[in-house]
Formats: sequence, structure tokens, C-alpha cells
Amino acid sequence: MSKNCLMVVSFVFTFLLIQSCGILSGTAIHKVNSQDFRTSEAGGDSSRDKSELATKEKPAIPAEKTYVKMNAEIVSIKEYVRARFPGKKVIFPDELMPSEKKFEYRIGKDDVLRLFVWNHPDLSMDLTVRRDGQISFPLIGNVEAEGLTIPELEKKLREGFERFIRDPQININPKEVNSLRISIVGQVRKPYGVLGGIRPDFFLKGGNTLLEALSDVEFYPDADLAAAYVTRNDLIIPINLKALLKDGDLTQNILLMAEDRIVIPGPIKEITLLGELASPGKYKVNIDTTLADALSIGKGVNRETADLYMAYVARKKQVLPVNLKRLLDYGDPGQNIVMEDGDIVYVPNINEKKFYVVGEVASPKVVYFRDPVDVIEAIAQAGGFTTLAKRSQIVVVRGDIRAPQIYEINALSMMKGKSLERFILQKGDIVYIPRTAIGDWYIFVNQILPTIQAVDLIDVIRARH
Repeated sequence: MSKNCLMVVSFVFTFLLIQSCGILSGTAIHKVNSQDFRTSEAGGDSSRDKSELATKEKPAIPAEKTYVKMNAEIVSIKEYVRARFPGKKVIFPDELMPSEKKFEYRIGKDDVLRLFVWNHPDLSMDLTVRRDGQISFPLIGNVEAEGLTIPELEKKLREGFERFIRDPQININPKEVNSLRISIVGQVRKPYGVLGGIRPDFFLKGGNTLLEALSDVEFYPDADLAAAYVTRNDLIIPINLKALLKDGDLTQNILLMAEDRIVIPGPIKEITLLGELASPGKYKVNIDTTLADALSIGKGVNRETADLYMAYVARKKQVLPVNLKRLLDYGDPGQNIVMEDGDIVYVPNINEKKFYVVGEVASPKVVYFRDPVDVIEAIAQAGGFTTLAKRSQIVVVRGDIRAPQIYEINALSMMKGKSLERFILQKGDIVYIPRTAIGDWYIFVNQILPTIQAVDLIDVIRARH
């Protein structure tokens, strides 16, 4: 055997001996036990297979219809709607006191009445009810009219005229019922139009109901019927016209009062759809638009290229993990959150090779790659560690965000040569460099994980789309 061969054999033997004697510290890569970060409260469970989770685990659905909001928090519709009107007194249709009186017209201020005195055309005229509730008439002077019915006022005037006219025959007809004026504003118009730009007038009539008031109007196509409301003095009365007109929910058909203002808004939210959708872009949406509705607005998900497990909703510097597989294939209502103004829905490409480096690095970023990259190289591409980085406990999050695999890596040991291992990153991996030691993996997964991507990742996605 040659001298060179002996040297190689000797080196290999020495290296193996050093490893066996523990001079090298051993593994620097530790996979965190799934029991340490089970995320049942966040909607996932890494100890079970995805298919079993999707088919056997059925989220509890509250008896009352609810909306699902941030971080799977479930709130009632009333709580959700009240939040639209901070500082206002809000009362819902089912909380209004029922009216026991049948609607009956009574004369009010500013009403114009047409008076006809039989065989006395000189006494026939239009009378306007003054702000003090009275009308003035020749011969008999001031007469209190406010609050009376038409027959009651006719009787009072007849008694007044009997002093001057034998057996007076009097008829009164309302000409302008201004005391029953209401307003209907927003995304509505009168079907026959309004000439000269004059705002159309609306009045209470018939049974005094919301449906009757709306019988004179047409809604514009972008009217958000579910977000309608009535203002009454200092009260806000939310009314779901979508439920009333399309679903026949008569609890929304409230009795109106004079001076009520019915507001029919347009879309009050704007969302952005990005990634593997047939029609990504910005869209105006209604108050009750859900994630499933948003995907439909974007013409659907490209199922062949979409990574359904890695999709998420970005909301106000927070990332909400959503499992589109469970939403689209199993109809899981827990994933079908209601969209908020400014939400960004991102559905990544399953074939796009990228990972994320966030935390205590000089330049947190999204890294696109072709060739294999290990964790140390990834940190170098993000500008290296900051002085506050906890180098002995780098974290790699892999797989479904709601039920991830967590790897704890001692980068300090690798960099000092105490471990010769390499951790090769996969697409979708999140490399997180903490500032201090992570002592509780449950807290890490349930509180830190949904937020680590936020600002930098959103900005990158916006730039690329």
C-alpha cells in the first residue's frame, strides 16, 4: 500500500474515532416533539394525518349563526355589526318594541291640507300646518290641527263654521304629508327618475313598514344590502335587506317613524387577491363577504398549481393561516373567515421554490432558489445575524402552517465546526432567528408563528404581483 493511501486511511480512522469519542458535539439538529406545539386551539393538530383531520374532525358549529374573525375567534353577528358603529347606540330589529297600534294618519307639522267647503268656493283653499301645530282660517281664526285625524279636524272646522254658514259641508284631503317624510339615501334611485336634479321625496304610507317604503326605489347593482341601516334620532338600527328581500326574513321588516333615514351603502371593504387565482387583483366587496366568496370573486383557485396548505390571509400586519384544502374540499366553516377592509389573500404556487428568512437577520426576506440551500447559507443571503440573534436556537418551520413540523437548529455549533451536519431547506420553509431562547413551543406556535411573516413578506408579494 502506498504512503498516500495509508495517510487517507489514517485520516478517516482518526475522524471516526473523534466522532465516537464525542470530541464533535453530535447532532445540532433537533426535531421538536409534536406534543410540545400541538395547535388544537389554532385549528390544527400535527399528531394526526391531514386526511384524517380533514375527514374525521368536524369543527363545532355554534347554534346561532356566527361570523369567524381573526385567529379563528368566533363572534356573534350582533357583536360584529356593533363594531361598525363605535360610540353609537345600536339596537337590532328583534330588540325594537312591537307596535300594537294600526297605522293611522294624523296631521303633523308642515302638512299641507286641501280644504273644500261645499257651495262656498271662496272658502276652499290650501292650509299649511304651522310649526306650532295650528292652522289659520278666516272667520274662525286659529285651530289646533296637529295630532288630529282628518275626520276629527273636519268636525272641529264644521263646528267653527256653523256660526256663519248653515249646515256647512266640509271635506279635507292631505295634499302634502310632510310630517311623514323619511329619507332613503345611498345606492338607490326612483325608477322613473327625478327631473332637474331635485332630491326625490319619500313618505310613510300604508302599513308604515320598511318594505312599503322601499317599494318606490330601485337599488344600484353595487348596493350592499346586508350593510343597510336606519338612523332614528341618536339610534342606529342595522337592517339586513339581503335577508329581507332575498331570504324572506320578515324580522327585518321594521315599522318606520317620521324622520327616519334609511341608508343603503355601497361596498365598504376592499381586498386584494394574489397568487394562484384565475383573476387576481383588487376588489370592492360587501360587509358579509367570506373567504370562499372572495375566491369566487377571483374566479376560483388554480387547483393544479395552488399550494392550498400554505395559503394565508394578511390582515393589519398579522398573518392568518387558512387551510384552503379543508375549506374547498370539506366545507370547513372554521376556515371561512369574513373578509375585512385591506385584507390580502395569497395563494402560493406549489411549484415555486422559495423560503422565508425572518427574525434577527440584517435583511428579512423571501429567497427564491434553484439549487439546494442549507440554513447557514440562507441566513447569509439575508445579510447574516444581528448582534441580538440567538444563534444556538434557530427555528425552521416546515409544512402546513396550521400543523407544522418544527426543527430547532444550533447554528452556533455548526459555525464553530462542532457539528458537520447540514440542514437543507425545502420550498415554503420559514427560517426564524429568535432574539431570546424559546422555552415554550406551544406559545411559539400559537402566538409567534402566525405573525412572523407579516410586513416584509406582504411587501415582497405586492412587488411581485
